[in-house]
Amino acid sequence: MSLTISNNSKFTEVIKHYDIGNGTKLYTRIISGAREGKTAIYIHGGGSGGNHTMLLRPAKWLIEQGLFAKVILPDRRGEGLSTPLTQKLTIRDHSMDMKTLLDTLGVNEKITAIGISYGGPIAIELAGMDSRVDEIILMASSPSLRAVKGIQGFLYKSNLLEKITRYFYKKNLGKLPTEYPDFEKVYDLKNDMELTKYFVEAIKHTDGNMLESLMLQNASTLDHSNSAVSPDIKLDIPIFQAIGSRDEIWETNMDGYTNQFPNVKSFVVKGENHKGVILKAEQFYMGLKEIYKKA
Repeated sequence: MSLTISNNSKFTEVIKHYDIGNGTKLYTRIISGAREGKTAIYIHGGGSGGNHTMLLRPAKWLIEQGLFAKVILPDRRGEGLSTPLTQKLTIRDHSMDMKTLLDTLGVNEKITAIGISYGGPIAIELAGMDSRVDEIILMASSPSLRAVKGIQGFLYKSNLLEKITRYFYKKNLGKLPTEYPDFEKVYDLKNDMELTKYFVEAIKHTDGNMLESLMLQNASTLDHSNSAVSPDIKLDIPIFQAIGSRDEIWETNMDGYTNQFPNVKSFVVKGENHKGVILKAEQFYMGLKEIYKKA
């Protein structure tokens, strides 16, 4: 089910590279609506050659629904058109990038940190180091990757996934003319097969010189010591989670984090797995709106 954006909505978009120091530039889009309100930073997932365009339609939907007035959408370091990686990064490293980006943008007000998939722990770590963040939204995400199940869990825990990923990238990267992948259209796809085909085509259009950067991004994500937020982080701010009941990647039960995060509200989409946040997006975002508005 697609997220529907009204043709009458007016959005202002600014997109450019922002220099955050240490030789790093983050390719970032800022979307604003016509009304005043709160700002959010929405952090995309990782390790798969992704970029912020996967969050364009959700960002506009969140603005149109009146939840936010402005949404900041960065390509994380190592993906999209941001600076490629030369070393593995931790969740905290990515969070520091986000904090520095907010500093560079001159953001002074309270904001919401939103993260989808691997962007979720980054949003939590950002809140732990930046007092501007006064609430967190986790979309198909949780504080930890340690719950990975099924074939994904076996490949993840046996370190085979990295070898399979390298083979896949070497086979497909740069096979088609280089262009910046546009993932907004994934919300119009009908099933897993269409989603996989769309992703493979995007990889074929990705510069072959990005191979090592993408592998470092994957290695960072698959590092078991880098699979969860710090146990030292304790946050009393509201955390809103929308997740499928059959999510095979992230924890659907947050009860184990009560001491760290006592103020969690979850909306569980029954019967949906991790890809449901794209293929059944409206169920996830309407669920988020339900618990967010009540709060």
